[in-house]
Amino acid sequence: MFKILFLPFKLARTFVKLAGVKGALLLAVGVAIGLLLAPQTGAELRARLQAKLAARGGTDGVPADIDLSL
Repeated sequence: MFKILFLPFKLARTFVKLAGVKGALLLAVGVAIGLLLAPQTGAELRARLQAKLAARGGTDGVPADIDLSL
């Protein structure tokens, strides 16, 4: 059970070894900025994309019967 609890820390340590401290910090900063600037949730984005595709008639290579929701 302890192996499972410490797995994220082991993976983070391995990533820092491979990417270096600067790479890990840049990744963390990028993720933080992305989370702060995310304009909407994934469900809202999918609904907005579906509405835009429906307004265009489902053309441009995307069949109208494909469901984009997850």
